[in-house]
Amino acid sequence: MSILDAVARGADLKHFNEKKEVKNNFDARKADQDLKACPVCKAVWEIMVFNKTIDYKYYHNFPRYGKEKAVCPSCTIRIRNKYYHNAEVQDPA
Repeated sequence: MSILDAVARGADLKHFNEKKEVKNNFDARKADQDLKACPVCKAVWEIMVFNKTIDYKYYHNFPRYGKEKAVCPSCTIRIRNKYYHNAEVQDPA
C-alpha cells in the first residue's frame, strides 16, 4: 500500500477512531456577510439585533480586506451635521 492509498482511505491517522477535521470556514464567510467597512472612518462595523433592539458594533483594529464598503451610521450622522448644521442630531459615538 502506498502513502497516497493510505491517505485516500484515511489509514494515515494516528488512532483508528480519529477523524479528519473538515475546514469549511463557516464563521469567516458569515463575518464577511455581516461586517461592513466604512471608507470614511476606516472602521469595520456591524448591525446587531437583540430583542428587537438595534445596536451598532464598531471594530477599529480589524482587517478590512474583502468586506463590503458602506458608510457607518456614525459617519452618516457626522456628514449630515456637516452639511446641514442640524443641532438636533447628535453623534452616537
